[in-house]
Amino acid sequence: MSSDTILSIDFGTSNSLVGAFHNGQRHEALAIDARASDPTLMRTLLYFPHPDLCYYGSEAIEQYIEQDMEGRLFRSFKSHLPNQNYLGTILDNRILTLENLIGVFLLELKKRAEKILNTSVERAVIGRPARYSMDEVSDGFALHRMQKAAKFAGFKDVQFVPEPLAAAFDYRRQLTSEKIVLIGDFGGGTSDFTLIKLRPENFSKKDVLAIDGCPLAGDSLDSVFMSHRLNEYFGAKSRYRLPMGSNVLTMPVGVTQRLNHPAHIVHLKEKETYEFIREVKKCSLTKKDADAVEKLFILIEDQQIFPFFENIEKTKRTLSNVDEAQFIFDYPGLEITESFSVSQFVEWATENRQKIFAGLDACLKDAGITPEKVDLVCLTGGTAKVPFIQKEFEKRFGQERLQTQSHFHSVLSGLTESAGFWSQGQSIV
Repeated sequence: MSSDTILSIDFGTSNSLVGAFHNGQRHEALAIDARASDPTLMRTLLYFPHPDLCYYGSEAIEQYIEQDMEGRLFRSFKSHLPNQNYLGTILDNRILTLENLIGVFLLELKKRAEKILNTSVERAVIGRPARYSMDEVSDGFALHRMQKAAKFAGFKDVQFVPEPLAAAFDYRRQLTSEKIVLIGDFGGGTSDFTLIKLRPENFSKKDVLAIDGCPLAGDSLDSVFMSHRLNEYFGAKSRYRLPMGSNVLTMPVGVTQRLNHPAHIVHLKEKETYEFIREVKKCSLTKKDADAVEKLFILIEDQQIFPFFENIEKTKRTLSNVDEAQFIFDYPGLEITESFSVSQFVEWATENRQKIFAGLDACLKDAGITPEKVDLVCLTGGTAKVPFIQKEFEKRFGQERLQTQSHFHSVLSGLTESAGFWSQGQSIV
């Protein structure tokens, strides 16, 4: 084992990357997924065809399709971290806690990195959102779970570095003089902000003026298409009357909330919930109500959840470039064609947008900085390209101070630099 080697891990809701500080040198991004179009970028996916076998990243998707979508595919599982009511899942008779689920994924990242570097590793710098949750207790609970997951993966010493702070280190390379910089990092699960004084060389913890954020980003924007339109196809408004009852009921909020979110919908397959949905179908008031619930069974039983949400994400991306987009899903029994406009998307996402920018306002307030005093605004992550996100930043800071980078490596680059600081006995957190 090389005590000089420290892994840098950007464990994301949608994608994950690994770098290293190894034998005194930076290794920016390791090729951890040979099957991916970008081998340095691994989809944060786990696929269990049965409880004793797991596939990861691109291979998870390949095997999921090859094995007729049997078994369980997990995506966006990072987003469950602050939820104290979510303990994990059951695969047949095997209980898999969330900490173990994440630990299994981190362990695979560790193994692949060790193979590339030809050494075993026990130290890691792992990125964390500015906030897993707006609730302090839930935020602390999420970090505690990540610590347990890292231990499960075999790391004995771990530093957790806020992702927007890590991104700031990457942007520092572009500077020739000291500036006050706002970093906005928009991932699948969180929107994170850091205000920092950056200069070409040297770093002090006092340079970090404020860190804040919001546990909403790309996935929550995907979910608005489901919650405002598409969930009706799957029984969200189906009416039913229980035997011996007189009240007409609609699908409970607990079910529809799971239905709306890509991280939660997979759990509709769990026995108790599944049996309840069967009862709803049996007690439906009309054939139309029953047919909608039947579509939900097809979505779950034919394992169409993943491709359905992939199609939603594609529609969201299309609306970044055109005013109207067609959503077409043509799986037998689930044929859906809908048109979505930018104006609808903006309206539906209003609450999410307000919460995201409340995180930015909190960051500015905590730093005691007004928008006029910010020299440079650097945005990274796919959600940063959503037009109404861009326009809000332009309105606040002006287009001339705005930089948007779509590449996924800014956070990882900063985490690797943090690993270098750590190897020299300096901590940035």
